[in-house]
Amino acid sequence: AYANSRRRAPQKGRDLTITLPISSQEAFRGCAKTVRYKISSTQESQTIEVHIPAGAQNGARLRYKGRGEYSPTPDGARGDLVITTRVLDDPLFHLDKQDVHMDLPVSIFEAALGTEVLIPTPSGKELKLKIPAGTGDSKTFRFKGLGAPSPKHENARGSFYVHVRLQTPMHLSDKERESLEHLRDNDTRDYRKDVEAHGSAWK
Repeated sequence: AYANSRRRAPQKGRDLTITLPISSQEAFRGCAKTVRYKISSTQESQTIEVHIPAGAQNGARLRYKGRGEYSPTPDGARGDLVITTRVLDDPLFHLDKQDVHMDLPVSIFEAALGTEVLIPTPSGKELKLKIPAGTGDSKTFRFKGLGAPSPKHENARGSFYVHVRLQTPMHLSDKERESLEHLRDNDTRDYRKDVEAHGSAWK
């Protein structure tokens, strides 16, 4: 009876933590991945099917109960497996929680005259974007409801932001240079009047 009263109470095993890299596309659309991991106390390998919800964020945690380390006591429960998602950078789309951002290169000619361009969206469809004449660098167009879905709120989605990045041609032909010089010489706008006005106060 004395021995039984001194028996160790059941203890839960330690939690195991794993970082799972996923692409931005997988985070946006959701995916299933088979993950192999090792139980350090027994050195055995185990696998688990991990379901990443659409709209998963960088650093989000998925907990799988009873898939961690074994208990150090005979009657104890296993610990949990905690998987942290790491969303990899994408060359086109940047995910910021449920919002998605994209930089759109636009030539100075297109920005000055205006144009229409077809752009990709994270959902895979194309979108026609009208760029008005006189559009400046960093001009942002917002499209509500075209961002990533929320894993917590059904039917809720973020926004898709398109940021204009003006591109200046580096190498000009003789004809192009002549045309631009003509435009420059006949341009009477004072683009730096505010700089000159405020700068004079520092003299």
